[in-house]
Amino acid sequence: MELVCYRCPARSSDLCAGVPDNELKLLAAISTHLKLRPEETLILDGDASDHVYNVVSGTLMMTRLGADGRRQILAFLLTGNFIGFSSDQLYRFNVEALTDCELCRFERKKLEPLFEAYPEMERRFRQMAARVIEASLDLVFTLGRRNATERMAAFLLHLRDAQREAAEIPKDTQAVWQIPMTRTDIADYLGLTIETVSRVLSRLKSKGILRLPTLHSFEIVNETALVDAAGAD
Repeated sequence: MELVCYRCPARSSDLCAGVPDNELKLLAAISTHLKLRPEETLILDGDASDHVYNVVSGTLMMTRLGADGRRQILAFLLTGNFIGFSSDQLYRFNVEALTDCELCRFERKKLEPLFEAYPEMERRFRQMAARVIEASLDLVFTLGRRNATERMAAFLLHLRDAQREAAEIPKDTQAVWQIPMTRTDIADYLGLTIETVSRVLSRLKSKGILRLPTLHSFEIVNETALVDAAGAD
C-alpha cells in the first residue's frame, strides 16, 4: 500500500522534506492526522507545548490577546506551514481554523531522534525557526513603516506567493487566488480598520491592478503595479 505521505501537499515542507522517501514511514509512524472545522481551536495560550503540527490543507490563524482583551493576529498559516514552535513549555499564542483544515500532529519528544538520524531535517527545522523570527520582524516593519495601501498590497502578494508555492504553480501562471480570512481578520493583522481595508481593495480594483471575482478571491491583473503599490524593496 502506498504511503499517504508521498502524495501529501505538505511533503516539501521544512519538517518533512529532510526525510528521504524510503524513510517517510518513520515520520508517519509518530504522526496523528487531525481535521478541524472553521472556528475550531487547535491551540490555546497556556496549553502545554507538547506537540507540533504541519498544515496539510486549509488556513489557520495565530493570535494573541493583550491585557486589555484586544486581539493581535500574528500570522495566517497555510499548507506546508509549521505550527507549535516554542522555546517554552507552554504555548504563548492561540491557533484556530479559518477553513476546513487537515494537519499532521507530532509529539515533540518523538521528533528529536529523527533530528539526530537526519541532519537535513534538523537543518530545515532551524531554517523554519529563523523564518518565524523574520516573519515577526516583517510584520513589525509593515505596521511601522508602510501606509495602508502598501500594507494591503504586500499582504496580497504574500497570499499569492504562499498559495502558489503550496500548489507548486509556475510563477508565470495567471490564477484566481483565495482570501480565506474575513476583512476584519485582515484589518486586525495589518493594523487597519475594516473600512480602510475595503477602501484600499476598491481603489486597487478601480485602477485595474486587481480583479475581485468574489469577497474571498482576487486576481492580480497588473503585477508590476501591485509590487510598486506594496513599496517592496
